[in-house]
Amino acid sequence: MKRALLLLSIFGFIAVGCDGGLLVENQNPNATTDPSLSGLLSSSILTTSSDVVPGAAGTTSYYVQHLASPSGSSLDQHFESRFGGTWSSIYDVLADTDALVEKAETENSPHYAGIARVIQAYNVGIATDLWGDIPYEEALQGQEGEITPAYDEQQALYSRIRSLLDAAIQDLNAESSKFNPGSDDFVHGGDLEKWKRTAWALKARYLNHLTKKSSYDPQAVLNAVDNAMQGNEDDAQMNYENDPAENPWHNVFQDQEGGILGGHLSEQLVKEMDGTLHGVFDPRLQVAITDSANIEGEGENPPKYAGNRNGEGAGQFYNHLEGDKFYATQNAPILWITYAEVKFIEAEAAFRADNPSRAYDAYMEGIRANMDKVGVPESQRDAYMNDPAVDVGQGNLTLDLIFKEKNVAMFLNPEAWVDHRRHNYDYPDFEPPVDQNPDLNTEHIRRALYPLSEIERNRSNVPEVSLDGFLWWDQS
Repeated sequence: MKRALLLLSIFGFIAVGCDGGLLVENQNPNATTDPSLSGLLSSSILTTSSDVVPGAAGTTSYYVQHLASPSGSSLDQHFESRFGGTWSSIYDVLADTDALVEKAETENSPHYAGIARVIQAYNVGIATDLWGDIPYEEALQGQEGEITPAYDEQQALYSRIRSLLDAAIQDLNAESSKFNPGSDDFVHGGDLEKWKRTAWALKARYLNHLTKKSSYDPQAVLNAVDNAMQGNEDDAQMNYENDPAENPWHNVFQDQEGGILGGHLSEQLVKEMDGTLHGVFDPRLQVAITDSANIEGEGENPPKYAGNRNGEGAGQFYNHLEGDKFYATQNAPILWITYAEVKFIEAEAAFRADNPSRAYDAYMEGIRANMDKVGVPESQRDAYMNDPAVDVGQGNLTLDLIFKEKNVAMFLNPEAWVDHRRHNYDYPDFEPPVDQNPDLNTEHIRRALYPLSEIERNRSNVPEVSLDGFLWWDQS
């Protein structure tokens, strides 16, 4: 197999470095050089769920002010942002899925190839939405030992994502496959229909990212939505019930309890959900995310919450992720893309297509789906959805309302940073952090810098970028 990105160490090779990036191969004499379809599939899903998604969200959640640093860290203040560990994990997955496609085609098993292409498209999407241009074609197809692959432009990568998803759907529709996934598929348990819906959902997501481009086609987005998830049961996610590891956000909670502070809520998120900014208390704050700090005494109704001002550090009172709530329980799922997200994509695309009835129905269904997902009791769900601040009627629906509700549904998901940039951070009272990196000149952060290891090893190809530089899809 020819590739510059090498298989994970458990399969015989490893790409190493303290900050991620590509390096020469190191062969483990005790590991197989011919990994199985099942091993490659399980590995790519586990790395995506345990490393890529939480690794990216562990930083982007500060940029969208879902979380805030308890110490007013440089991360929270938008100083150098490179995502080195996430870069390394993504390329591990790209190597695994590339090998999986090759092996599946050799063994006449298109159903495995289809899932591999969906996973690869998902990881390429996360990577390009963080860094813009990234090595891809030469990185996966280069000669053995190649460690200086050229960078593909983001526009070409978006075309490649669509091609991968189209090929995946074709593979998943194949009438026969010598081998078929089952328990090795930690996302859908071998359910090919759900993988096809996931592929269509991702098509809708990446088509909808192009709202600032003249090529944006809301009808194409809606066509993809029609083939995507039909309910929460279709959500693409990895559960941790049968895994010895714990949900990564539960580990953050455990560290917090042990005195290593983290997972603090942002003051901005609290204001968006406790009624301060929108005049209605969002029960997801209490049910799915955190406990009340009771900062104004006992018996508050609704209870009082407190978040950290981004960049400032923790005050006397604050809320943080709780280990018995939806997002941070020991066995909580890591969400890749969900039915609720698809409904908000539909709401936005229908709104832009001047179809207010469809937009409003999708907006309300997105709220309902997310509240059901995270366990909001029916009475609290209905009270929130019937509140005039939420149930505004189709004639009063705005993009601001769609983005506001989608933001809550995308809590701890790196996709939330894409939405904040597409919406130009136009959320009520949303301000840059205290003591923000002066290089940004009080502007909002727009992209990540490249990992130092990549600069050291592939300097001639690494683009020169700045944190206030706009990605391709972020420009008109």
